[in-house]
Amino acid sequence: MKKSSLEPPLSNAVTYILLALAERDLHGYGIMLGVSRLSGGEYKIGPGTLYDNIRVLLQGGLVDEIEEQGTGDEPRRIYRLTRAGVTVLEDELSRLNSLVKAGRSRLASGRTREV
Repeated sequence: MKKSSLEPPLSNAVTYILLALAERDLHGYGIMLGVSRLSGGEYKIGPGTLYDNIRVLLQGGLVDEIEEQGTGDEPRRIYRLTRAGVTVLEDELSRLNSLVKAGRSRLASGRTREV
């Protein structure tokens, strides 16, 4: 059975998309820029990965789509983090924090051995 991308642990792409949207509502390109900025340029997300994940996030109720009039004839799609999205992001950040604490504790315990 295939794991849903909304089940923990979240993928890096999903986590970064949710983090970018936690700051403010964004259109697709704004999300890509936000992901790059949040990761210090270490993680970049392309349009295919972005929109595949946005589709899953929309279906899961973690993100809403708002249409806004763009500069041309086409409406611009803006994405907004939902309350459910905030909860999932908070849970993932808590999980990651626990992982980092466990890792630091293990390294500090002096029980590591050279390979």
